[in-house]
Amino acid sequence: MGKRVVKNYPSPRLMETIGATNQSPQEAIGELVANCFDARCNKEKLHISIDMRGNSVVVMDNGRGMTSDILEKAVCIAEDMSKFLERGEETKGHFGMGFKTSCSTLGDYYEIFTRPFGENVEYHTAFDIKDYSTRPSGSEAWNIIIEDSKPSPSSPLRTAGHGTAFVIKKLKIKDFPVSAVLEYIGNAFKGHIESGDTITVIDDTDSYQAKPKTYNFLKGTKVKIDEKFGTNDKYHITGWVAIDSQTHNDGFYGFNIYRRGQLVVTHDKTWFTAHLMTSRIIGEVNMDFLDATFYKQGVQQSEDWEYVAIHMREYLKGVVAASRNLSRNHNVDKPAEKKAIIGQLEKEYTIEDEGEDTQTNDSENNKNEDRKSSVSINNTVKSIVTEKSLMLEDGSELLISFMELEEEGSNVGPYDYIFNDMLEPQELQVLVFKNHPLWRKKIDNEVRKIIATSDAIYRVLVDCYNVESRKALMIRNEWVSQRTESMK
Repeated sequence: MGKRVVKNYPSPRLMETIGATNQSPQEAIGELVANCFDARCNKEKLHISIDMRGNSVVVMDNGRGMTSDILEKAVCIAEDMSKFLERGEETKGHFGMGFKTSCSTLGDYYEIFTRPFGENVEYHTAFDIKDYSTRPSGSEAWNIIIEDSKPSPSSPLRTAGHGTAFVIKKLKIKDFPVSAVLEYIGNAFKGHIESGDTITVIDDTDSYQAKPKTYNFLKGTKVKIDEKFGTNDKYHITGWVAIDSQTHNDGFYGFNIYRRGQLVVTHDKTWFTAHLMTSRIIGEVNMDFLDATFYKQGVQQSEDWEYVAIHMREYLKGVVAASRNLSRNHNVDKPAEKKAIIGQLEKEYTIEDEGEDTQTNDSENNKNEDRKSSVSINNTVKSIVTEKSLMLEDGSELLISFMELEEEGSNVGPYDYIFNDMLEPQELQVLVFKNHPLWRKKIDNEVRKIIATSDAIYRVLVDCYNVESRKALMIRNEWVSQRTESMK
């Protein structure tokens, strides 16, 4: 008996399969932009361009560039770059897999051109993804050719003294919109842009500057977040939270979470119960202490994350109450009630500033305001149908009504609900968006009411009455049984 050494070389086809991700084109470009920020030169402002002209994508920066040794390590599979680079606390990447994955997601061929700071040389290497799939396994299959030459104006870097350009060709997805890239980049690197770095997107018609996302929140509701907690203040969360000027059925509310200056989670609702009446809660937070997922499109669900969630749920209770109270009885449109609710918020938190001007002439916002008025739980309009009531264990009664609305959009669900616990008896209004694709099939109207109402009953029992899930299902099923019996 004995032992032997096995040479552990990955299959060359790995170069093709690492591009088989669910990254969107804008997310893949965003990963390349993140690499640019990691290459900042002597604290200079970064100027990044994303050139989408023709049948290629070119992401170029004025960073410090890569020396021959660093480029050699960077193009290797999963090399720990921290061993070779002096990396600051704001570093986003670690193993160099991000740019390989993103380039392979975008196209079947990519090149790297780089000019290191302080050297009069340009290095170049290229990857033909399809070529790798035909190579035999073994160490030779991973050989990479790096060329060096004098800087030339014919290079994508043109006359730049230093920097790097990623050039992706043989695109897998063509003609993806510039608007989607601009929106994603503006959100993903908002802090960098606000601090003076620039990101320009170029297409065949014009060039555009990426701009940070703006919000339309209620005046006086922007709460400053600067929370330190845990042993030796291990956790430090900074940012803000505010009350939006409108409710959202599109899911576009909650927190955008940033790590190391890069957006890693959008519209996170972990810290409060997601509901139409809490859909005014919007905010941005920075949490550099958390680890991101491999492609930086989420945070790892660790013990740290759970500990933070417990703290933030408690911290946000006043904000959640304000969102609910403003949504009840259409209080947001009643000056006295609105002032009292916001005044209570100001007593509990540090208000960062007075907030944005919430008046807008945008037709879509006006449409949303009109719809919001129409769904007030106390409105008496012809489309409201009484669905009777639900008797609770404590002897109280929950009145149930049903209302059909016209609403379109890819992020609008088939139904939702509004719960009002300020009245006696309390009210549950079920909202059905009749233009949703689910209802295009021939579903009996009574059956549609039962589907939507039974789901709303379950959700309000769990979310608002804190009923255990199994018990809530039993109560819901009993209501469905009684409701269908009445159809006979």
